[in-house]
Amino acid sequence: MILTSILTWAVVTLSSTFMRPSPDYEAPLDNQLLMGALVQTTGETERYWVKVTAEDYTGWVTDLGLKYLTDDEKDAYLEASKWICVAEYARIREQPSENSAPMCDFTMGDLVRQTGGWKHGWVEVLLPDGRKGWVLGHQVMDFRTWAGSRSGLAADDSVGRSFCAREITSMACSFAGTPYMWGGNSIKHFDCSGLVKFCYFMNGIILPRNASQQIKCGTAVKDGEWLPGDLLFFGSKKPLRVTHVAIYLGDGKIVHSSQMVRINDLKEYGREVVGATRILGDVDRGKGAISILKSSYYFEQDGE
Repeated sequence: MILTSILTWAVVTLSSTFMRPSPDYEAPLDNQLLMGALVQTTGETERYWVKVTAEDYTGWVTDLGLKYLTDDEKDAYLEASKWICVAEYARIREQPSENSAPMCDFTMGDLVRQTGGWKHGWVEVLLPDGRKGWVLGHQVMDFRTWAGSRSGLAADDSVGRSFCAREITSMACSFAGTPYMWGGNSIKHFDCSGLVKFCYFMNGIILPRNASQQIKCGTAVKDGEWLPGDLLFFGSKKPLRVTHVAIYLGDGKIVHSSQMVRINDLKEYGREVVGATRILGDVDRGKGAISILKSSYYFEQDGE
């Protein structure tokens, strides 16, 4: 039985939590949400499942992966100083020691609040579920500082675009061999659009979740005019149906998640490109890509 309540807020408490189209573990995986991500609940629940909206995506997650917030708590959470995990994999521990018991895993892109605690190279953190723990200082960065430094790389100049493109492509290539999983959007697993979304996110830019949405972002690029960092789409042209997306590396090569994250020559891959878009230079211009600093899911915005 589905119950209805008022719209409220929640924050993700697990390093990654699965979002499904229906409240059932046998339902397909649609998306993954990272620790510290803010979501809106729709008011629909069934057993231990909760329906939520995260940025542009709506689906069902389990309630143990969420911490509910009032409107005031949501505002306080957005204003609070946070750390973002910049290590691929880490552990939050009970005490500032590698020998201390682990509390949870902590992976790239996860967010936790700062407490000001610091000891012997470890920083104290406040987990979304209210527990305090410790993580090595070199595995995190101040979230606002991090977001500001990355969104600046998406500025409308060729030097900034080239630098940001190198960061995006090198990150995507660094995940080579990561297993493919439909709906994967965390460092543990990626589908094709999840890899794109994650690599852009870790460079300060939020894109829609699916390839069919990503092709509508930025500026369309003609065949033969692609630059590193551009998105190439595959599927069918008439009618246009997008089934796959890759990041262009230059010199006819792409990095994409197909069975696993891998680098291919376009001729070797053998599929026709049905469209291409350039995101860099069109962030925060109403073309579907926004900087993290401008997202109301991560920072308080003026006038809200």
